[in-house]
Amino acid sequence: MKKIVIAAGFAAVAAMSASSAMAHDGTVKFTGEILDQACTVNIGTDNTLTVDLGKVAKTAFTGVGTEASTTKFTIKLKDCPASATSAKVKFDGANDPSDSSLLALDNVTDVAKGVAIKLMTADKAALGLNEVNSYSYALSSTVENNLDFYAAYRSTAATVEAGKANAVANFTVNYN
Repeated sequence: MKKIVIAAGFAAVAAMSASSAMAHDGTVKFTGEILDQACTVNIGTDNTLTVDLGKVAKTAFTGVGTEASTTKFTIKLKDCPASATSAKVKFDGANDPSDSSLLALDNVTDVAKGVAIKLMTADKAALGLNEVNSYSYALSSTVENNLDFYAAYRSTAATVEAGKANAVANFTVNYN
């Protein structure tokens, strides 16, 4: 009899453990759509756009968070389907170790130190890396669409050291 009670107890504990393993606190519902056609990116040879931030004196940076050489650049989209009425852009790249919202400079010989690249939306709001930004660009299927952005060198240290200040970011257009 004791064996049956013990076995029943183990069975009850096992049943309760199994049900608690299946318990959940909420649900995530994924929705979306695969478009038959997307806009054509029109930024140059091999879909590569080069943005020249210029040559900036290290003395232009007077402390952490100083920005210099803000430069506008434009991603052009054409032949957009009528179903794509707006777009958001995600930039992916290496995060700066001092500030993960900034794009790290390429790790090459003679690289500048204490500086990274800040990406910004058309209204010059900070644009994070490796995440879809909240800034939405209206799209038209009848004209070429200009998605304007800005980039600037931003100091990440009290002292900036001279050197090469190049970086690479890939981008993805997300349609709404």
